[in-house]
Amino acid sequence: MVDHQPRVIVFGSGNVATSLGCAWEASGVVIAGFCNRKGIVPPGFASTDAPCFTQPESIDVEADFALMAVRDEFVFSVINALPSGLTPIHFSGALRNPDTGGVIWCAQSIQPHAPELIKEVPMVLTAEDSATREVLTELAGRISTRLFPTTEEKRQKGHLTAVFAVNFTNHALAIAQQLSAEADLPWDWFIPMIEATSQGAIEGHAAARQTGPGLRREEAVIQAQMQALATHPAWRKLYEAATESIQTLHEKPDA
Repeated sequence: MVDHQPRVIVFGSGNVATSLGCAWEASGVVIAGFCNRKGIVPPGFASTDAPCFTQPESIDVEADFALMAVRDEFVFSVINALPSGLTPIHFSGALRNPDTGGVIWCAQSIQPHAPELIKEVPMVLTAEDSATREVLTELAGRISTRLFPTTEEKRQKGHLTAVFAVNFTNHALAIAQQLSAEADLPWDWFIPMIEATSQGAIEGHAAARQTGPGLRREEAVIQAQMQALATHPAWRKLYEAATESIQTLHEKPDA
């Protein structure tokens, strides 16, 4: 456990860095410095006199934690360049735990410049050892009331689940909105069915609530709708793959 107010270096300057960093700052965590490509204090922080760095190896201030709010592809190259004594914490749901340090994965999109909303964000915590897990729990508990300690394997599977639950679902809705606009249809037609389906999924009954021509194996409808997507070949492939997946998930038992 850290026996003083934690001191952190905030890496990055995007939504995660600013919203989480400002929430920690408001909780009493000391912002000992910032490290980002522009070498600036990101917007929203009160610690405007904290030193700024552009390279991790140039950090020369004392701190306990490196909060790695950078793109996934840069996380471990930055961690490898950290000065000794800084414990790295990254926020990716998909990347492995650092050899020392841990992960705080926010299982919800972070809204820009909204530290006041962080207390309701679910935070999934993983670390290689119990002492680090204890430190992560104390640190995350300063800003969120919804903490979920778990294992490395479960966190990564949780991230995959979230890709289907959120990313793919939102992409399908974006396609639906564009199709609606192209056909000059009011989006209000679709809102009640989206709300009803979403509620069923929230209650844990997504499979039972499945409907549509793929489930009913209405081949004539399926072929007509695929033809209607001729000008959108990528969406046509998605329609075909999703239909096949629905039919596989709801495979009828042999008579």
